[in-house]
Amino acid sequence: MALKSLATAAQVQSILKTNSIMVEVDGSIRRITLDKLIDSINAGNEELLRSVAWGVPIKQGTQTSSAWGRVGNLDMWSLFKSQCGRYLVKNNGHAAKLSVSNSGIYADGTALDESIGHVLFHAPKLYYKVQEDAVTGIPYLWMSLIPIGGHFIPETNIGAYKGSMASTALVSRSGAKPAGSKTITAFWNAAQVNGAQWGLINYQHKQLMMMLLLSEYGNPNAQEVLGQGVTGTNNSSDYSTPLTWDLGATKSLGDACGKIDFEWETSGGVTVTGANHVSLFGIEDPYALQWEFTQGIYCGNSGNENQDGSEVFIYEGNRMPSADELANHPIGDYRQLTRLTSNGYVREETVGEFFDLVPKVHGGGGTQYWGDYHYANATGQVVYWGGVASYGAYCGLASASSLYAWSHSSAFLGSRLAYYGELTVMSGAQLVAEV
Repeated sequence: MALKSLATAAQVQSILKTNSIMVEVDGSIRRITLDKLIDSINAGNEELLRSVAWGVPIKQGTQTSSAWGRVGNLDMWSLFKSQCGRYLVKNNGHAAKLSVSNSGIYADGTALDESIGHVLFHAPKLYYKVQEDAVTGIPYLWMSLIPIGGHFIPETNIGAYKGSMASTALVSRSGAKPAGSKTITAFWNAAQVNGAQWGLINYQHKQLMMMLLLSEYGNPNAQEVLGQGVTGTNNSSDYSTPLTWDLGATKSLGDACGKIDFEWETSGGVTVTGANHVSLFGIEDPYALQWEFTQGIYCGNSGNENQDGSEVFIYEGNRMPSADELANHPIGDYRQLTRLTSNGYVREETVGEFFDLVPKVHGGGGTQYWGDYHYANATGQVVYWGGVASYGAYCGLASASSLYAWSHSSAFLGSRLAYYGELTVMSGAQLVAEV
């Protein structure tokens, strides 16, 4: 019988748990069924993890540099990121892929009219597991397209652009201005105008952004590896001017990671140098332009009878917490963590088994450890992320603030749309032809 090259074997999209895959064991090629492979991975077998997952050592406790590196199956990472990118999604969940290299057209070449929907970033379900290395004691974040015995980020569909307003609805479209001066509840209500499956970006989406950054660069300091953002290198003191610009500066980058360099002049006449609009696989300016309200998380308030202000609550569901929940704790399933109630650069995040981005140790600076700044006090409950143009090196994907009451609003506080239903994917031509 003729030999067959594995490289030329037909690809499949799924397999049964009793099907086998090929693995290398002690220099020899062996077969293992998928269910046995998963059992072994769930038991913490690091060698098997490396074969089906990519990983990043979280070296926050062992080195000041944020250059942590990457390990494991980087081909699996390449497969995952090839499934990420921008789509045009209608309110009913019908969607079509945009061109990977130009978000101004559909992948099939059909002309794009963004007014019929929203430009969203899509990512498939991501399985992850935090496991401590037996020798070094360093926690590793492992990620994969297949279950690896930990947790997962559900399929993600979030605004490629900052949220803007079209009449009473929150939308994600280029050529518009980022919306502000609304409370988080008002933003969520505006998202719901699109339908019951629509809401705001949530805590898990913020975790995913950091996972994407770590997966590509092995470094949590986005400003160092991706781009400074619109804040520039000479630290603008003006946050308001960028809020007057049109969204969509990164359309020409498509689904890529990259930046569009430019200079701009502040309201005080200062030229900001080293500025750029950044794209994280199609997510435009997730930091250094406008803080982003985030649902799925809130903090305790020391002024409430049953809270001391150190609490962080991470809750389930596409919803806003009630007044009673804000004064006590979430209803339904939730997790409770402890936050710092002071300001400082993030030296260590909580991490734990859920890869929680809740700072537990301050210290370092803009080029050390996580490289981003954290704000908090014992009374602030609403949580937002990313920083604004006037914050310089304080900005980044790990930069978070919980200084204000749930009812707070400001021009520099915006949000990003999210779709929590299932997409029905079709071609651009089919989407446009729908009545």
